[in-house]
Amino acid sequence: MSTSYRRRGDSESPRPSRLVRRQLIVAACSLALAAMTATTASASPAITSATAVASQSPIILGASGGSQVNILQSKVGTELAQHSFGQLQGKVPPGRLVNMSPNVSWRTIAAAHSGSSVYADIARWADTLKSRPGVTLFTFSHEPEGSSSDGLGSSSEFIAAYRRVHDIFESRGVSNVEYTWNMTSNSFRVSSGDDRSAPKWYPGDGYVDNVASAAYNWYNCGEGKGQWLSLADRAAAPLAFAKSHGKPLVLAEWASQKDPRRAQWLREARQWFLANRAAIRAAFYYQSPTPRPGCSWLLTSSEEISAFAEMARDPNFGT
Repeated sequence: MSTSYRRRGDSESPRPSRLVRRQLIVAACSLALAAMTATTASASPAITSATAVASQSPIILGASGGSQVNILQSKVGTELAQHSFGQLQGKVPPGRLVNMSPNVSWRTIAAAHSGSSVYADIARWADTLKSRPGVTLFTFSHEPEGSSSDGLGSSSEFIAAYRRVHDIFESRGVSNVEYTWNMTSNSFRVSSGDDRSAPKWYPGDGYVDNVASAAYNWYNCGEGKGQWLSLADRAAAPLAFAKSHGKPLVLAEWASQKDPRRAQWLREARQWFLANRAAIRAAFYYQSPTPRPGCSWLLTSSEEISAFAEMARDPNFGT
């Protein structure tokens, strides 16, 4: 999580991707199916809304917070997906959403060549994720415009590094990851002239499978201004950007400041997820302590746990 920012430059150009090709194929199949349905409507019963909903993939529901995820999982009584972080030069952590944090500058990563230690680390990540069953949502250098990325480089250097990691993964035959570009929610709200503005950090549609962001109801802590804000409000700008690029949204972090209203906030969040189900790929609650004075994201009360459990047991959500 990052809550402060700095200014950098910009760069962007798209290229075709495997996901785009898959989407075109799926779209073609959908059109064909629609045509077949239209010609047989008089002889076949209408598809019910329940059947249509069941045909959609569930929203991946999980949490971040290390050991706290296991504790939350035991309290809600069902499995949760995990958002985990690892260093480029370290072990590749387990998880459904996995973030690679660079230990060198973006310029160095962009210039990584076969035989170099940086290339070897990227290749090791690629091979490890390739060997895992199922699909992993993969993020390179999350929240690059935030202060946690100070010293790594400019927006153009981030984009070059992101694309280099993507291309090394592709060259090693990795087909079971979804490239998940992760920015702070503020980057989607600042003016277009601001160096933190999300479009200036976007690697291009051909390099991105999912748009990811955080969504926090700060209320009376951190950067909050005493306003109690819904998840719908906090996630509106990232969702609009994702839709404008034809990409699903991943809430890599979402949470509310502790308050007697938090259980109801979670129930309202669930309804927002369901209303936007077709546009949401995954959501990971930030079940983690925070160094911010006065901030408390951890779900602890029985009512809060019950509200989150209702979401986790809903068949519209999965892992």
